[in-house]
Amino acid sequence: MQEYQEQPCIICGKPFGADDDIVTCPECGTPYHRDCWKQTGRCINDALHSSGESWLSQRKKQIESERDAARSAREEEDGRADDNVPPLYDGVRLNPDDPCLGMDPAEKLESATIRETAEFVNSNRFYYLPLFRLMKRTGKKISLNLLGLLCPQFYFVNRKMWGLALVSMLLRLVLEIPTFIMTITTRLEIAIPWVDVNTHAFQTVSGLCYFVQIVVSVFWGLFVNYFYYRYTQRRITGIRKESGSEGERLYPKLREAGGTSLLNVVLMFLIQSAFSVCLCYWLILLR
Repeated sequence: MQEYQEQPCIICGKPFGADDDIVTCPECGTPYHRDCWKQTGRCINDALHSSGESWLSQRKKQIESERDAARSAREEEDGRADDNVPPLYDGVRLNPDDPCLGMDPAEKLESATIRETAEFVNSNRFYYLPLFRLMKRTGKKISLNLLGLLCPQFYFVNRKMWGLALVSMLLRLVLEIPTFIMTITTRLEIAIPWVDVNTHAFQTVSGLCYFVQIVVSVFWGLFVNYFYYRYTQRRITGIRKESGSEGERLYPKLREAGGTSLLNVVLMFLIQSAFSVCLCYWLILLR
């Protein structure tokens, strides 16, 4: 019986072997060598008899306890080994006087240090600095940004990324052409002679544009943070070269060039509105 092997007989103290002749108490299940049982003529494990437990249940508890102890020892050993490996993200400290949030200011991301990136990002550093650091150490590019998912043009322009802002705005307007046509013909009741919204071809194109728009929105939502990370590193490098400044003399220039701009958001709203109106007039006047 395998569960009894290497366990001591409570009479002679010798462990049970694979070939031993073993008998067990009919009440509590305590094992004995047959000769030891004959010597006493009864079970001497009075503690089990009084508690109502069995030898096998106690043995199972002992095995589980030994496994837990071994697991704890392995985890402790692994923890000591991990102490020598720098963590990918060791948290941030909320100190308003520390722009690097407890991180090493001299640590390099790509071409810029943590301190330089903190000065350029300026607002919402609590979110961006750990994320950029993780991207650098792991090569990760995907992270969810809800504003980028819903309104990428406003996200980009708020972070002064005018190139991507205009690209995302124009792409959205092109994909919304079927929607503009439907609005003009059904809600404004203005006839567009060169298109029939009730045809199968128009419905197919409209559905395809809607699908592509969803795909593009998901793409922006997952990658705008990475685009911003790359943008910060390029801009900081460019500002450093243009100004020839380093250290404390460079930081004011980074704060001025980076950060966010509500005025840019307002300008983008006006530009998008103007483009939308011009697109509607063009669709109406197109022959």
